[in-house]
Amino acid sequence: MTRRFLTLPALLLALAFLISGPAASAGQPAQKIADINYNEDELGPNMTTLNSLDLYLPEVPDNARVGLRPLIVWVHGGGLVTGDKSNRMPDKVRLFNDLGYIVASVNYRLSPDCCDFDPARVRAPDHISDLAEAVGWLSRNIGNYGGDPDRIVLIGHSAGAHLVSLAGASPAWIEGRKVSRKQIIGVVSLDTDNFDIRKEASNDTPLNRRLSAWNAFGTPGEELVEPRWERMSPVVHADPTDPDFLLVTSLNPVRLSANQEMATALGQDPATSVLGVPLDHEGINTSLGSPGDTTEETTRVSQFIQGLIASARPAGVKVIRRPSKRVVVKVSRRAGKQTIRKVRRKVTFAFKGTGRASGFQCRIDRQKYSACRSPRNSRLKPGSHTFRVRALYPSGRPGNERKVTFRIVTKRANR
Repeated sequence: MTRRFLTLPALLLALAFLISGPAASAGQPAQKIADINYNEDELGPNMTTLNSLDLYLPEVPDNARVGLRPLIVWVHGGGLVTGDKSNRMPDKVRLFNDLGYIVASVNYRLSPDCCDFDPARVRAPDHISDLAEAVGWLSRNIGNYGGDPDRIVLIGHSAGAHLVSLAGASPAWIEGRKVSRKQIIGVVSLDTDNFDIRKEASNDTPLNRRLSAWNAFGTPGEELVEPRWERMSPVVHADPTDPDFLLVTSLNPVRLSANQEMATALGQDPATSVLGVPLDHEGINTSLGSPGDTTEETTRVSQFIQGLIASARPAGVKVIRRPSKRVVVKVSRRAGKQTIRKVRRKVTFAFKGTGRASGFQCRIDRQKYSACRSPRNSRLKPGSHTFRVRALYPSGRPGNERKVTFRIVTKRANR
């Protein structure tokens, strides 16, 4: 049996986890683990509260056998200058925990109140960089809490909706944190129209909105020195290869139009992927998960996420070519034992992935698993052999395995 030793960061994580309490297990109620610092590399300012997240673990019934649970990553709003991960969470946590999902509510660095435009202020890309770092931490660590790093749904309200939309449409941010874009199976945007920061920061926008955009994303002068507006615009990067989006918005015509434009850029039908609800901006945040929600919001968001999770099939592999169970190698009638020992026979295996397979690892006999592609060729000596191939999830964790056993035998030729 292979022994696995914890690295120092993993050991510290485990200790913190024990202090906070274990993940929900048989018979325990839903549990909150607060203020986990995800800023492991300290590349940004060491703001423990702002670079932190809360985990909400669902109840596990007695004697239940539960696999890895899907992960909902919630990102709060507040114009990128205010807000907190604890804002209006109880109803959302109850909604998603009852569905069996883990919830991670994320804080991120905030820009100062507008508008002195200090060049050293927190501004883009600090906010999206923090979200990407939090997703990276979750990808590496959520398995310790019973979560599935390959079924992540991003949800955000207002400024948080802008951030999750940017992370979904421009995956370079999370890929920079060694997260595959395929780990994000869907995005829910709740009432933002900030899909095009270039327009938001232009002189055609009302002054108060323009100043807010300059505060968070850069003034025109700063944009000339280091362009950022386009990089921060989800609609610029959106295309049909992105994960599915559900865009919820108020019935304000301007917001509806912006969300429909985003849906079109994603290659989605605005009629089915944009939901207008008779609520104001804060009402959309308050109503999600509320027992008193009389709109379609809670139902549609729940159905959308459940559909995503149901369609995220396990990573598997199917062997489509293999050697016969008995492979015969002919040798000369006069061949001696030394010659026979040196005989090698080429065998070929072909396979393909199923479900969420994003790669493969193979091994022959007692060799270690290593990355492989189909077809896989090996030259083997006579004897019994076992070939194994397993699929890899987008996160790199192993999925289902297939095994092929066969025997190579020698047979002396007649002449």
